[in-house]
Amino acid sequence: MRKAIISILMIATIALPLAAEDITPTISVSGTAEVSVMPDTAYFSISASYVADTSEEARKLASGTISDAVGILTSEYGIRKEDIATEVLTIYPEYRWEDGEQIPVGQRATQGLRITLRDLAAIGDIYDSLSAFNGLEFSSVRLDKADKGAELMEARTEAVLDARAKAEAYAAAAGVGVGKVLSISETSSYAPAYRVSNMKLMAADAEAATEYYADDITVTASVSMVYSIV
Repeated sequence: MRKAIISILMIATIALPLAAEDITPTISVSGTAEVSVMPDTAYFSISASYVADTSEEARKLASGTISDAVGILTSEYGIRKEDIATEVLTIYPEYRWEDGEQIPVGQRATQGLRITLRDLAAIGDIYDSLSAFNGLEFSSVRLDKADKGAELMEARTEAVLDARAKAEAYAAAAGVGVGKVLSISETSSYAPAYRVSNMKLMAADAEAATEYYADDITVTASVSMVYSIV
C-alpha cells in the first residue's frame, strides 16, 4: 500500500505600511464667484377667482376675466400664444363657518396663466392695463436671461481662480508650495432672479403711470478643488 504524503505549505504574508514618502500631502479649498447679468425676459402670472351659485357660473366669470386679459396682452403688447401657459385651473365648493359648522356658499372657480414677456420695458404698462379688471391677481415678477451660458462660464472661471488664490495664500502662510490639481468639482451653480411682491389688481383712476425698475440678476458658481503640496 502506498502512502500518500501530503505536504502542507503555509505561506505567511506580511502587510508593510506605506512609506511616508508615498503619501501625497494636499490642500483643499473652495472658490466662489458672482457675475451680474442684464435680464432680457420676465415671467409673471395672472389669475382670476370667483364664487357663484354653480360651477358653470363661477367658471364663466373666471374664464371671461382671463380671456379679456389675454386679449390685451396679445393685441396691445404682442405677447405670443406660445408664451402663455395655463398654470391653475380649479373648481371646488366654497364654505363659510357659522357656529362651528361649514355652510356651503357656492362654487369657486380659479384660472391662472403664466406669461413670458420678452419686452421688459412693457411691464409697467401691462400692470396699468390689467388693473382695469377688478379681482385679477398679478403675481410677482421674475426676471431672467434666456441664455446665461456665457455668464455661467465666466463665473466658473472666476470661481476656479478664487480657489487657486486661496490655495496659494494658505500654502505661503505654511511655507510650502502649491502643486498640480488633483480634483475639482462644482458644488453649485445657479442664477437667482429678482422678485417683487404679489399685487392684487383693482380698477384704478390713478393718473401716474406705473414704472417698473428692473435690477440685474446674479449668476453664481462655486467649486471645490484639491491641490498637491510641493
